[in-house]
Amino acid sequence: MLKRKIDNYLTQWKNNRKNALIVYGARQIGKSYSIRKFIRNKENFDKYIEINFAERTNLIDTFATIEDSNQLLVRLSAIEGQKMVPYKTIIFFDEIQLIYTRRKELKENGTLSPKTQDILTAMKALVEDGRYRFILSGSLLGILINDVVLNPTGYVDEYKMYPLDFEEFLWAKNVGQESIEYVKNCFINKEVVDEEINSLFHAYFKEYVLLGGMPEAVKIFKQTLNLHLVDVAQQNIIKYYNKDITTYISDEGKRLRVREIFKAIPSELNSRNKRYMSTHVVDINYLKRNSLDDEFLWLTNAGVAIPTYNVTEAILPLHLASERKTMKLFMSDIGLLDSQLLSTGIRQKIIDNEKVINYGAPYENVVAQELVAHGFDEELFYYNSKKHGEVDFIVEYNNDVLPIEIKSGKADDSKLYNHSALNNLIDIYKINESYVFGDGNFIKENENIYQFPIYMIDFLRK
Repeated sequence: MLKRKIDNYLTQWKNNRKNALIVYGARQIGKSYSIRKFIRNKENFDKYIEINFAERTNLIDTFATIEDSNQLLVRLSAIEGQKMVPYKTIIFFDEIQLIYTRRKELKENGTLSPKTQDILTAMKALVEDGRYRFILSGSLLGILINDVVLNPTGYVDEYKMYPLDFEEFLWAKNVGQESIEYVKNCFINKEVVDEEINSLFHAYFKEYVLLGGMPEAVKIFKQTLNLHLVDVAQQNIIKYYNKDITTYISDEGKRLRVREIFKAIPSELNSRNKRYMSTHVVDINYLKRNSLDDEFLWLTNAGVAIPTYNVTEAILPLHLASERKTMKLFMSDIGLLDSQLLSTGIRQKIIDNEKVINYGAPYENVVAQELVAHGFDEELFYYNSKKHGEVDFIVEYNNDVLPIEIKSGKADDSKLYNHSALNNLIDIYKINESYVFGDGNFIKENENIYQFPIYMIDFLRK
């Protein structure tokens, strides 16, 4: 049974909030599992109702054509009436993207009555009434109900879920919370970590880079220690993502472009500069006339890719200095990236601590994944200048600019890394503080640069 950070959130939501809750994120990250575990706990609710629209497809039209809250309540009671006990029952609608997809189909063929309401809108009066609690979940909701998810409605709380972050991965490995808190405090206080603990956490992080944070992959490895079975599970998830692209994008041209962009992420990251070259996957004549913003946005909102844009200046706000045409595109989960780079022998290289030029790509990907999960999810950036060099990430942190360098190999004998681009950035923009994450222990290089063990990226929170 995997412990997740949403577990505490759900308890707080139950005790302190009366709103409905919508949980969204990419496929296969554990949304349904966590919610199901929560609602079935008798300490939380006496009764629960779960309707999974992927399993009970005969109910999709029933809930896609609701006209108001009364009709929603009547239809629900006709199906699950015996379980509906006022003030004691929670109702869980799962895979609700199927409701919105169906509404779109009915609207396009002219058979959706203008009197109908989407399920979230129809739920409003029931939420305010308070007799029943509601949780909704689904994939691709950032695309299908963009106006609802991204704009607060007053009666719906939102929780965006991600693959397991490194701390959740440590929980899955039964690492003691005392050790985690000790390492976290070393990061906060900028202190050297006990060398035995440091070695252990480096080993844990390497395993995390090998497996990623998809719950199924983590569970399989924990049970079998078989990386081949992990890869089979990850390849199946990739197939789900490709199927979603085919299912949920109606325009044939856009569908083809999104699939090609998604397919090319591993090879583009595996290139020397790791930047995404649209000309490698889309005809250059098309690019002269059109932007690919919609295609990249689709993959981002679907939760399967993480864009990181180049900034030409390290000044706040960073987005004003970003070049939208120059970007890196990471996978939402490092394990899925590894699975698609099997032919390069990437997993063996990680296991063997092989220092090759492309070995840094998995480390950069896992850092992007951690940053997004910990609050830096609006937009990530990196700095690149032909004159001054490249810095891997740059984020807005504590109302200031924070450059971040990722080093996948060992430092030199002085335990210092070579990072001339970072030094240039500090000098030009008078940067107060910058972080370097690598394979060593904590070192304060000078007043501006701090080296941390790579696993401490988990404790950088916005």
